Amino acid sequence: MASNAVATGPTAERVAENIRRIRRARNLDQKEVSVLLKAIGRPMLPTVLSKIERGERRIDVDDLVAIALVLNVSPVALLLPPESGDRRIKLTDAHTLPSRTAWQWAEGQRTAMDYEPGPVAHTGPGGDPAIVGEKVEREQEYDRQQTEYLSLTHPPERQRGVGHQAVRLGRDLADVIEDIVAPEATADRSVLEARSRMAKRRYVQLGLELDEIIDHLPPAHPGMGAPAGE
Repeated sequence: MASNAVATGPTAERVAENIRRIRRARNLDQKEVSVLLKAIGRPMLPTVLSKIERGERRIDVDDLVAIALVLNVSPVALLLPPESGDRRIKLTDAHTLPSRTAWQWAEGQRTAMDYEPGPVAHTGPGGDPAIVGEKVEREQEYDRQQTEYLSLTHPPERQRGVGHQAVRLGRDLADVIEDIVAPEATADRSVLEARSRMAKRRYVQLGLELDEIIDHLPPAHPGMGAPAGE
């Protein structure tokens, strides 16, 4: 006799856990969530919601969006774990990423390629050129995937903004600061000092980029932008 058990993957399991966790954080019972879902045109019986939370019923994308709406969270908050750090999580049974990278991917910031971009070190005396060559190839592949990711993830109206150098520098700066102030940040002072220096460099680079933008702005229209009273 065939089994009626629902085969779920890691994301479906997280969705069930997150719905239950966030519903309880909102102090809502399943009947109240059912009422809210009906009010936005996606009726769902409390018994159905209970099965979803127990992983006994699949949730389709329309249900996921509706539940995110009534729980007042982004759909991403249902798909990913409530953490953002170095611990690897499963996106599929065969693909894992650090939870921080998974959040950046889901938020439209970067590709899900399992690679951390960074400066390519030059080969010193006795160094292995093959290692540097492999690093360069990985960096080029990451750049290719990142460009493709941004162009296909965001609508045309947003592509110029999200791909702008100033936006990337600002995002990089925010990521480094997050690594410094996050609760799970390393207690190694030398590592924190290195990250602080990196943040300062990003800050300087961002300032220079913003100055460049300002310098190339078109002149203000006569009578526009003058302070009130002048």
